[in-house]
Amino acid sequence: MLTISDDDLIVQIDELGAQPHSIKLHQVEYLWQGDPASWKRQAPILFPFVGRLKDDQYEYQGKNYHQTQHGFARDEPFTVIDQATNQVTLQLRDNERTRAAYPFHFVLRVTYQITNGKLNVTYQVTNAGQEQTLIYAIGAHPGFNVPLNQERRFTDVIVKTSPAQEFARIPLVGEGPYNDLEHPQMIDLTHPLRLTHQLFAHDALVVKTAGQPAVFTITDDDTEHGVRVKTQNNPVVGIWSPYPAEANLLCIEPWWGIADGIASDGHLTHKQLMNRLQPGKSENYHFQIQPF
Repeated sequence: MLTISDDDLIVQIDELGAQPHSIKLHQVEYLWQGDPASWKRQAPILFPFVGRLKDDQYEYQGKNYHQTQHGFARDEPFTVIDQATNQVTLQLRDNERTRAAYPFHFVLRVTYQITNGKLNVTYQVTNAGQEQTLIYAIGAHPGFNVPLNQERRFTDVIVKTSPAQEFARIPLVGEGPYNDLEHPQMIDLTHPLRLTHQLFAHDALVVKTAGQPAVFTITDDDTEHGVRVKTQNNPVVGIWSPYPAEANLLCIEPWWGIADGIASDGHLTHKQLMNRLQPGKSENYHFQIQPF
């Protein structure tokens, strides 16, 4: 387990999946610690897919590939390539296992840096191939303890957004669940959203931010504590808690990608909201977590 820190903020990162294992401020644990009864994970990196593929498979250049929800990066060991007191960078390269499910050469680097009480996260994707365009999605899935005070209830917690406005919401439907980009709904976030478990009866609330900077703040009516997730340049943000498990857990998930659509034909080149990189090119993706 890797540890970085800056004053009172201490972050632990697991080399398996390069995901945060602990985010503590003043010895208070903000990150969900995993529970197999509801959600065993904590803050997985979603790559090279976000969400579920239709029938857990896709076709590329005439060959079918099997891939489960959210891709394989969350279960792959990463290598530390740079570490300082307040910063660490980990790397995953394609290998025999990844190429069996995803026939591309890539380098995925993840940097965690603590600055002024904020955890800055950067994903860098590089096309390490010489001929193919790299087609991929990437996203974050951090889970937070809600409420922070064990004497409080899940329904005492609210989510505020800045800007506070109405956003388009992309429904997730079916057993996949699959997205329905063609029939967006609206979600009113001009006022704080009070949490209930029933909100997530149809899986995540997928908010279409369309790349505009946004801050999602989780807090409690009766305290001054919570967490802010600042997003930028990502098309959608998922808000999720497991249902019907009713765990004291909420995820704020910046996504550069989305689950297959209900009418998906299974061809990778037709998949919605995928990113593309030419050989030798790199792209960076950023978000920030601020406990308070």
